Amino acid sequence: MPRSSGWGSSIRPRSSMSGSDARRRNRGAAGIAALAALVGCLSGAFGAPQKAAAPAAIPDAGFASGWARSGPLRTFTGQDLFNQIDGGAELFLEFGFVRLRLQAYARGRAELTLDAYEMESPASALGIYLMKMGRETPFPEIAARNSSEEVQLTILKGRYFVQVDNLGEEPASRAEAAALANAFLAGVEDEPAETPLRALPAEGLAPGSERLIRGPYGLQPYFTFGEGDILSLGGRTFGALAQYRMPDGTAFTRLIVPYPDAAAAAAALTHLGANLDPYLKVTGERPDGFDFVDHQSKPGRVALAGAVLDIRFNCGRY
Repeated sequence: MPRSSGWGSSIRPRSSMSGSDARRRNRGAAGIAALAALVGCLSGAFGAPQKAAAPAAIPDAGFASGWARSGPLRTFTGQDLFNQIDGGAELFLEFGFVRLRLQAYARGRAELTLDAYEMESPASALGIYLMKMGRETPFPEIAARNSSEEVQLTILKGRYFVQVDNLGEEPASRAEAAALANAFLAGVEDEPAETPLRALPAEGLAPGSERLIRGPYGLQPYFTFGEGDILSLGGRTFGALAQYRMPDGTAFTRLIVPYPDAAAAAAALTHLGANLDPYLKVTGERPDGFDFVDHQSKPGRVALAGAVLDIRFNCGRY
């Protein structure tokens, strides 16, 4: 099906609305303007590459009694990551992958493997962690944010995303796995992550649903707006996404993208409208964006305010 050159050029927007509709639209416009002001205060260079620090040291075997290194340290950089991750390297590269160092340790038939992913910024590491953590189930003995189970520890600290795998023929103890993790984490700087997550409104936000988006691979699990880098993120701009359940029974996904400036945001809106997936039907156009329905007839909305795109989709009731 050919793509439209505009935002549903064959569909005319509604020419009138009820008083209650107008009030809702006015409240929405005021909310978007306030959001744009907030993001403007928070933004600068969300997740911009930061000055490279010396890589954190890989632990020796002394993290617990009886353990020894098993095999050499393996290092992967850039596209080499495809040689280690089957089908998942694209997401790491999109978020800003620097290097992976992998070291195995053994004690008899027990084996622990440390996978230390260094990302270009703390925001990049946080983006990967949020995508990989599942339902966050932390082990309190680990000295950093984590979501863990007996066979795998998933950890975030500074610009590092870390996994410790406990997959030997004989399982290592939870204490030994945590000791390995903590031995590595002791050498990692605890850098704060500056991201647009703080711009997500608190009312109705489903805890644990927050995600960072930096390109098509991160966006794909949640919605398809079109092919390629449809939101013009360019591997540099971060968006913040979360699920919402509002007190009035409505539910939706909200994606907030703060661009470097108003011109970049306006260009992103134009690109989105001109390349929208043909299964999304535009139902109304406005100077600041457009409304649409998806293939399940669920409504959505795209609104521009200053340097911010505020997008709602998968709208319905719960």
